[in-house]
Amino acid sequence: MRPGPVFGQPRFLAGPQSPTADLYFGFSLAGAIAAGRVRQLAPTVFLAGDTLVVMRHLAGLGLLPRYRRLIYLIDDDILAGIRDRALPRAYRAKLAALELPAALRCGAAAEAVVATSPALVAQWRARQPGKAVIAIAPAWPVAEMPAPLQAAPLRRIALIMGRSHARDAAPLWVPLLALLDRRPALGLTVSGNLDLPAPVRSHPRVDILPARGWADYLAWLRSARADIGLVPHFAARGFNAARSGSKFGEYAMTGAAVLGAEAWAEGRAAAAAGRCLALPPDPKVWIAAIERLTEAPEEARALAARNRSALIAEDACGRQQRLWSDLLGMDLVDPRAVAAAPG
Repeated sequence: MRPGPVFGQPRFLAGPQSPTADLYFGFSLAGAIAAGRVRQLAPTVFLAGDTLVVMRHLAGLGLLPRYRRLIYLIDDDILAGIRDRALPRAYRAKLAALELPAALRCGAAAEAVVATSPALVAQWRARQPGKAVIAIAPAWPVAEMPAPLQAAPLRRIALIMGRSHARDAAPLWVPLLALLDRRPALGLTVSGNLDLPAPVRSHPRVDILPARGWADYLAWLRSARADIGLVPHFAARGFNAARSGSKFGEYAMTGAAVLGAEAWAEGRAAAAAGRCLALPPDPKVWIAAIERLTEAPEEARALAARNRSALIAEDACGRQQRLWSDLLGMDLVDPRAVAAAPG
């Protein structure tokens, strides 16, 4: 067993809950965690038998326990993010202070690396040839994803993105407001942690979702409803290239059809399967696509329905249980898991 030194990554560098931990571990292994078979030591650190699982970073962990094996999960291209000046400076500083040391230390020490996009899998296999690098998909609670209302008109556009996307939507603000002015039946919900200009903040049909912790956001998402969900990548380049397909599950929680950036690899693959639209970095094309869907709501409903069906069929929860069972050497398959498919 390896000894446990004290780590110098204080809890304030990260939140008390982690979407990464839930989407790639906590939701699917909720039963094992509740039963004590897997212990959560920090928001992103778990211990299963003699295996330590670290996701992104070690914030909040005091004394590292004794362990024999380490598995490291990564869901972002940390080095690209630090270099990408399109990301907010504070976010890049956090990547450098928190995620980079963990990536260097844990990535080198890990027996296996688990990565959340094809780009990250390829990157880590090239960086550490011979090491096991395994792909994983996020497990959103598909049982809570609403079926689209086939006959209903489109009323709400959502642009919900995290702090790292603060500038990715900038070219869309002016044309989106013009769209709202042309179509008074439409409303727009946006994240308050984006870089919102004053006209967006003051527009009467723009609802701003305040920045909130993961648990509060998830509670909001479970009751939120939208018709179109936007995933623009107009600003960041290298960092966005390794993004996962998590937005498909996130927007499916609201019932929305997804419009994604053509440069987003997961978006291109989903578009080829009829689950979303993949659009070039031209605001006029994005607005035209929204207007077309507004005129033909059945097309938007079909996109949303195919995405929801694909997420259910993928059974990411079951796949995660089997993956972690293999990696941790214990049977963790639980048909009662939170993300189980309906019926």
